[in-house]
Amino acid sequence: MERFFDTNNPIMRFLSRLVDLAVLNLLTLACALPVVTMGASLTAMNYVMIHQVRNEETYITKMFFRSLKDNLRQGIGLGLIYAGFAAMAAVDLLALRRFDTKETTALMLFLTFVSVYAVALAAYSFGLLARFENTVRETLKNAARLSVGNLPRTMGMILVWVVWGAVLLYLHKAAPLAILLYGVSLPGYLCTLLYDPVFKKMEAGINPKSGAVSKEEK
Repeated sequence: MERFFDTNNPIMRFLSRLVDLAVLNLLTLACALPVVTMGASLTAMNYVMIHQVRNEETYITKMFFRSLKDNLRQGIGLGLIYAGFAAMAAVDLLALRRFDTKETTALMLFLTFVSVYAVALAAYSFGLLARFENTVRETLKNAARLSVGNLPRTMGMILVWVVWGAVLLYLHKAAPLAILLYGVSLPGYLCTLLYDPVFKKMEAGINPKSGAVSKEEK
């Protein structure tokens, strides 16, 4: 019994991580409520998650709010860019639903693909902003480079969000609770597992074209 409650026990580590992700999700949603701070909140979430996947010591609340403060201005800017894109894509898709032609169906499929790809691009973007010192413009450019240059990982991130969306649809009435506890943190954590090896290469100087500087070195 003592071994079961040992913090080094794999089961206890797994349960502890689930609790941490629930706390992190609640923090992220709460700080994203003003909407305009959504980008800064997602950046802070990614900052904590990078430390988690590297098994580094994490103080979730303290680290989250430190990153939120440090990246507030750029996080707001980046968040507004993605929010603007999401709004335009949603309006276009709703407008296209009125027409039933092969052309509009093809266009809807294209917009859906671009929207799903943008989710993976956003994961790279907020992760880069959390970890590296750079302008919003360069962060977006680097996110685009990484998404194309690491296509298998990018496809994996897209799959994570697609599967998570399917799970929420399956849960139906329980979906609101799942969103409250793990809506962005669970898929975000899985995406961090996919993109962090790429970030480690950047930090080691293997990808100097990025022009980014690790915030951990400052």
